[in-house]
Amino acid sequence: MGAVSLTVVEIVARAIFKRAPSLVTEIYSTPGETLQRFGSAEDLCSYAELLRQVKGGAVFVGVRYPDMDGDVTIREFELTKGPDRGKMRSSVAGWGLIHVLLPVNQDASSLASIYRMSERGAFARERGGIDLPPVRDWNWKAVESHARRLKRVLKDAI
Repeated sequence: MGAVSLTVVEIVARAIFKRAPSLVTEIYSTPGETLQRFGSAEDLCSYAELLRQVKGGAVFVGVRYPDMDGDVTIREFELTKGPDRGKMRSSVAGWGLIHVLLPVNQDASSLASIYRMSERGAFARERGGIDLPPVRDWNWKAVESHARRLKRVLKDAI
């Protein structure tokens, strides 16, 4: 439905690593595994190739650049339902973290997107008691700038 080609993945991956990110990692780990981190565009492209064989496979990573400043948190939780019940899974979160979603399998149910939370939205949710490092620690101009650049690259590649 919304799968992108490996060429699109490569273009976006090169754009991500062009500005030397401090973190590129899966948003959610595979059950029973640790979060995979990527150190190059080639690593990310190889991961995408593997996911093409997985039903609903999609590259779903979080990206942070040094000038974005804020901190991310890794949370571990135990799955309570389904075939992976009892296995641990990890997720990464941070108010200004840029989310890159690139479905690569033909039966993927989502569309390719790059998104981030707005500063205003983050402050509103922080007041709601979500336990993450402070919103004020993020350089929101840098978050917006990097997210806009990556969105343009994705739009031009599709």
